[in-house]
Formats: sequence, structure tokens, C-alpha cells
Amino acid sequence: MLTELSVKEFLSKTASDSPAPGGGSVSALCAAAGCALVQMVAGLTVGKKGCEAAWPEMEAMTAEMERRRETLLRAVDEDAESFDRVMAAFGLPKASEEEKKARSAAIQAATREAALVPYRLAEAACGLLEFCQAAAERGNPNTASDAAVAAMLCRTAALGALYNVRINLSSLKDEAFKAEYAQKADALEKAAVAGEQKVLAAVRV
Repeated sequence: MLTELSVKEFLSKTASDSPAPGGGSVSALCAAAGCALVQMVAGLTVGKKGCEAAWPEMEAMTAEMERRRETLLRAVDEDAESFDRVMAAFGLPKASEEEKKARSAAIQAATREAALVPYRLAEAACGLLEFCQAAAERGNPNTASDAAVAAMLCRTAALGALYNVRINLSSLKDEAFKAEYAQKADALEKAAVAGEQKVLAAVRV
């Protein structure tokens, strides 16, 4: 599993000539790192004198970020696994017409899932931005820059994942599915960019 690697090992594997882990797994890691930073801000707010009003919210946020971070870490491996399934489908035999049809169907099914995996990641990353904003606005003022970095990581994760969504959509034959998720991807991109800007505006000095 990629998440069992050290940071150095993960980066070395990413830098190798292997196609996975690639942009999708790195995007998931970005989102997990952003989530961890929000959790850190929350933890440094609870118990901080002068921030008493935010303690209950930050306590709840700590637990929520713990849960979401675990989900995002799983996404690091899920992206690589979905890519492997696409490659496996391309490797199916194609000697007969029957095999060609089966191979084509397998490729389409695997590619469809390879579009959905990063789409779910983009949704999750975008959903973190409201927590980044809460951390920036009501968290420990000394950690405002950390909330800003979290927002930038989450926006990057969302946009990176959406590039993978779109490139996989381009290989699909289901036009209705392609149109639906292309529209959803555009909406998520706008939401991610707008969410990041709100957080950055809250921490500018």
C-alpha cells in the first residue's frame, strides 16, 4: 500500500518511471495533508485562552477531520488501484470478436470507475474548504497561515482530481454519463476556487 511508505519512499516511487502513483494519488495526499492541517488548527485552538467560544466547534472539528483524513488516505491507494484496473482491462486477450467485445466492455467499465474515483476525491477535497474557513476565521489566530495552506492544498487536490476525471471521461462512449460528469466537474472546480479565495481573504494581513 502506498500509504505504508515513508515520505521519502513515496516521493521516490512517484518520481520513478512507473505511471502509478501519479497525479491522482498525489492529489489525494494533498487533500489528506490539508485535512491534517485543519485538525492541527482545531487542536491548537481548544484550550487556548481567548478562544473559549470556539472550543466546542473545534473539538467537534478535530474528530471530523480525523475521520475524513482516514478516508482521504485510502483514496491515495484507490486512485492507483483504479488505474491498475484500467491497465489490466487493456491487457485482456483480443484474438476473437468475442474477446474483443469483452475487452472493450471491461475497458469502458474500468475507465468509468477511474473517472468516479477522482470525482469522489474532488468532492471530498472541496468539502474540506468550509472547515478551512472556520479554522481561519475562528481558530487560534496564530495558526491562520496554516488554515490558508490547508485551503490551497484542498483546492489543488480538487482541481488535480478533476483533471483525472476529465481525461477518463474523454475515453468513454457513454455520452450521457460524460455530459453529466463534465458538468459536475465544472461546478466543483468553481466551488473549489471560490472556497479557497474565501479562506485566503480571511487571513490576509
